[in-house]
Amino acid sequence: MRRRWLLALVAVVAAPASAQSDRHEFYFDAAAGYVSSSTELGDWTEGDVGKLRHVDDGLTGFRLFGEYHGRISPTLRARVVADYVDDASGGLDLTEAVIDWRPVPRSRNQQQVRFGAFYPGFSLENGDRGWQSPFTYSYSAINTWLGEEIRPFGAEWSLRRRLAGVHAAHELRVVAAGFYGNDPAGTLLFWRGWSLHDRQTRLNDELSIIPLPFTTNPQRLQSFMETDHRPGMYAGLEWRYARRALVQFARYDNRADPWSFRDGQWGWGTDFDHLAVQVGLPAELGLIYQWLDGTTEWLTAALPSGTRLPISEHVHDRFYSQFVMLTRKLGANHRLAVRYDTFETARSASVPVLNSDEGHAWTLSYRIEPTERFSGGIEWLRIESARDLWPMFYNTAREQTEDQLRLQLSYRLAAPSQR
Repeated sequence: MRRRWLLALVAVVAAPASAQSDRHEFYFDAAAGYVSSSTELGDWTEGDVGKLRHVDDGLTGFRLFGEYHGRISPTLRARVVADYVDDASGGLDLTEAVIDWRPVPRSRNQQQVRFGAFYPGFSLENGDRGWQSPFTYSYSAINTWLGEEIRPFGAEWSLRRRLAGVHAAHELRVVAAGFYGNDPAGTLLFWRGWSLHDRQTRLNDELSIIPLPFTTNPQRLQSFMETDHRPGMYAGLEWRYARRALVQFARYDNRADPWSFRDGQWGWGTDFDHLAVQVGLPAELGLIYQWLDGTTEWLTAALPSGTRLPISEHVHDRFYSQFVMLTRKLGANHRLAVRYDTFETARSASVPVLNSDEGHAWTLSYRIEPTERFSGGIEWLRIESARDLWPMFYNTAREQTEDQLRLQLSYRLAAPSQR
């Protein structure tokens, strides 16, 4: 059903393109480079226990994507992002397909309605084309997970208001949304744990993830499946002061029934609170801080066949992460960024406490954009983590350090709309 809706949405988006090309913009981006990794663990995208996306040294393609923007009418716009990756769930697929309606404001209130499959506006890090980050190549742990398991298919309403006149510096925004899908969200956080990378789950991906204990075949995960026909929701509030400061708070709840099951996927009842802050500092420094704290309830020993073993339990796991990033532009074409992440997933009700995942990570990035079409850079990433599951079920040491050095070259081509 979700696939049919997406095809219909894409058809609506693409239909005017052949008749009115001056209202449409196409953007293409290809990124490749060299990776050198130091880890004893395997690639998580191939069903292994590691956190890195790339564990083999050598040349590799990172991402190839295209983004379309269309102006259907003066108040109605459309956007589609198609993505190609080469891994266990590779090929061409969509990451977003959304119609955006912004009625002409009759007061200081500006309303907006989005419909389709899209990212909630939680990330202050991933604001570039294709939901990429302009700061680092690997996303923070929070935004990596949002890119993996959070992609609602539904409708979002928002209202933005300047507090005192057209030229006021203060602005408030409220947002509320209802959606279907995202019922297995939380699966990756427990079985794979937190990660830091730049792979976004596409709308029809079936990911290969770590096998169930005492088995050898990878689990198959479809992150955006609807298992119980219960809509989820999120809502938030944002305050902005000119271009100097922004504070955002949001609450998300997929309202999934952990006893629900469909096509090999169990529901995971996942909810979280999210706080994000962005501040301009002296010396042309920028600071971004994000915090996320939530819980997921699910059934242990639940099998892909829809059955449960006698030892199955209904459990609640708490997950938590935060990061702080400092960034600075050097001239017009250079940018430095440094980020520190902490993360944890734990079951406090167990005796002893089960620390499914805990750790921290450092990221240091330098990027240069000498022309509008070419950019490049280098990034160093270190993840230090500990997982009780590794020695218990997977014959792997509890504490691990994973390092990655990444050199990247990107080429982009845009066909801008002609007004």
